[in-house]
Amino acid sequence: MKNARIFLMLGSLMILSLFTTAQETQDGLRKELALAALKHSYPLQNFEAEIKKVKIDKLKAYQTFIPQISINGSYTHLNAPIEMTVPPIELNLPAPFPALPALTLDPVRLQKQDILKTDISASMVLFSGMRVYYGTEALSHQQNATIELSKNEIAKTISELLLTYDRLAVIAQSEKVLQESELRLSKEAEFAAKALEQGLITPYDQSKIEIARQELEAKRLELSTAKSLTASKLSQLTGRPASDFFTLSPSLSIWKADSLGESYTTHPQYKALTEAAKAYNSKTKSTFSGYIPTVYAYGKKELLTDDLSALDPEWLVGIGVKWTIFDGLMSHRNTQQARLDEVIAQNNLKNADELLSLNLQKAKEELDLANQLIRVAEKKKTTAKKGLDIAMKQYELGLASITERVAAETDYQTAQLTYIEALYRQRTATATLLQATGSLNINQIND
Repeated sequence: MKNARIFLMLGSLMILSLFTTAQETQDGLRKELALAALKHSYPLQNFEAEIKKVKIDKLKAYQTFIPQISINGSYTHLNAPIEMTVPPIELNLPAPFPALPALTLDPVRLQKQDILKTDISASMVLFSGMRVYYGTEALSHQQNATIELSKNEIAKTISELLLTYDRLAVIAQSEKVLQESELRLSKEAEFAAKALEQGLITPYDQSKIEIARQELEAKRLELSTAKSLTASKLSQLTGRPASDFFTLSPSLSIWKADSLGESYTTHPQYKALTEAAKAYNSKTKSTFSGYIPTVYAYGKKELLTDDLSALDPEWLVGIGVKWTIFDGLMSHRNTQQARLDEVIAQNNLKNADELLSLNLQKAKEELDLANQLIRVAEKKKTTAKKGLDIAMKQYELGLASITERVAAETDYQTAQLTYIEALYRQRTATATLLQATGSLNINQIND
């Protein structure tokens, strides 16, 4: 007797260990599939590319202050060389010296007729009129907005993966319910066959069980189709073969998230619109740089000096200022457009503020309702199970008809399926609330 108890305890521990391992494996699989979905997501890959593009734009803006160096070459043929003629110089000597002829000098050549020039020149912006400062500030806010939008896409991808995987769990658990019901009906079919031989029931009574079993078969076919579609959806989300999901049999439980969040202002979409409004504000400021002078430095060095004119320097350096006094109202129109873009961004932010607030309230109420429905479904399942046990005993004792027995089976089956759907609804509501507060991430995935 003592040995039997020891074996019983060891068996219980082994079963508990297997159950715990299976549960941990299931949790790990949910996270693994979520990570696979994030890696496979094309929208997320596009967001990553957009973030890199903004970083490149910021580098391009900073590169405004990097010197631009170029090598220039040219060949020029003049119709004649450029020369300066020197007038004759007359020498008037006093008497008694004889008169001397005028002194004639050759023309002074300033530029040859054939000119070959090569130089290296450089220019560098010293002050851009705050255009670069406000431009990079706008790009920083744009980068932050894109990052927040990518976080929103991450939450959407995780939510879609989890709900699809949970739908697979609903199908798997529903299949188990139908299998258990089929086992009970199979025993009743055997009992009914013997009762029919002894004249205790009529063929009509026996047909009731067969009809119930046929209805179970129809439900199994529906679940099989749903499982195939769900596996295909998981394949599309993760990039894995659909066959990997056919043999899975995940379970469902109430989702108790570590933190559901309290405010919609942490939602990535709200943060993205806030950053977008700041970006447009910086762009508006950058348009005023059109009214501010630009300061730059420049320099040039001639690489070939043989063909230089007498007036051409071999090298030069300098500082210049460019101040556009009138640009045809271009800066004014750019400022007007930037201000309108800023107004649009602020309106989008206000609209999101109202919608996200309403969405958060709706998500909280839906989760409260889902939790209440679980409690109702659980009580209904317990009551239906008691009713089924009573109906089975009464039927075996001949105190209940086959119709009552089948009805009790159907009620319990429906109660079980309703409870499974209630769990799915609660998990869906939890994911929706986590999304509404911007709290849905890999770390929130648990059972």
